[in-house]
Amino acid sequence: MSKGDLKLNPQRVSYHVNDGVQLVGDAWGASDAAPVLLLHGGGQTRHAWGGTARALAEQGWYAVALDLRGHGDSGWSPDGNYQIDVFVADLHHVLPHFTQRPVLVGASLGGMTALLTAGEAPQPVSTAVVLVDITPRVEQKG
Repeated sequence: MSKGDLKLNPQRVSYHVNDGVQLVGDAWGASDAAPVLLLHGGGQTRHAWGGTARALAEQGWYAVALDLRGHGDSGWSPDGNYQIDVFVADLHHVLPHFTQRPVLVGASLGGMTALLTAGEAPQPVSTAVVLVDITPRVEQKG
């Protein structure tokens, strides 16, 4: 595939999860290429991954940067629940939309979500997990 054939301008994608929340993302590259799912940190949005996603698409990947619930253009939790297990459940609803198992790349909150999703699944859900600045637990006292 030549660079001229690549979709280097993001295409908006969306996924509905089990409680009616719509998750919004941007996708770069050819959708039949090997996928990479990019998950941002707490208080960030999918736009934090824009440059990375474009670079991945230029190298032949299908890169999707996703807004987690309550972030960016994605919907808010109807019950106000933003515990990590809700983000993990959301990711389990998104993954079947890919034609191949993606590489999961996550920063902070997104990294913990990726790690738990891959680690708790009875069958492999990704080809790799890349973690950026995660912590296994947060001390509420600081």
